[in-house]
Amino acid sequence: MRIHQIVSAIVFACCLGLLLAGCASKAAKQKEAFIEAQKPVVVTKMGQEKRPDWTWEKPYFEDDEGFHFTAGVMGGADYALTLRLTKSEAMKNLLESIQVKARGEFSSAIHGQNRAEHDLGRYVTDTVAWTVENLRIEGITQNRVYYEQIFDPASQSFKYNSWVQVGISRADYVKAKTDAGQKLLDKAIHENDLEAKAKAMELLEKLREDV
Repeated sequence: MRIHQIVSAIVFACCLGLLLAGCASKAAKQKEAFIEAQKPVVVTKMGQEKRPDWTWEKPYFEDDEGFHFTAGVMGGADYALTLRLTKSEAMKNLLESIQVKARGEFSSAIHGQNRAEHDLGRYVTDTVAWTVENLRIEGITQNRVYYEQIFDPASQSFKYNSWVQVGISRADYVKAKTDAGQKLLDKAIHENDLEAKAKAMELLEKLREDV
């Protein structure tokens, strides 16, 4: 009798384990199905079978043509606004990247070997600011754009994803730096700042060699 009870208990435990495992598996599948159903679905694409490779690449890069930055905004409620925000973000980040690059180049050119002897930081700051302003006005071009409309089951609404790549050519970058160097020279002459004048002339000579 005792053996029979033990066997029955084992059988019951096995059945219960299988039942619980089945329930857990069913619950997991239901959870996966629910999560899948909540994922946004692409409704419309901009002439592409899939999202272009350039939207997956690193945001900032340089090549022989110039300097580029890609930005993306996802989940926008309005197409036009989403695209404007994306372009604005790309331009802002590109100019920030160029600012860092220009500061390093101007600092090396203006300071030279006299980094510890003279306070030349104000010249670097001025030329960097002028360079960025020149590029902000006329040096940035929109290279690529891609957008897609999605349906978001969670909010039961249509939304937009967009990516924009903007760029600055090397020729425009050199011109912007040269114009900044000329402005520094004009300012130094106007203020009779001999040190700034000498540095501006050295800078312009070097920039013209790079053209």
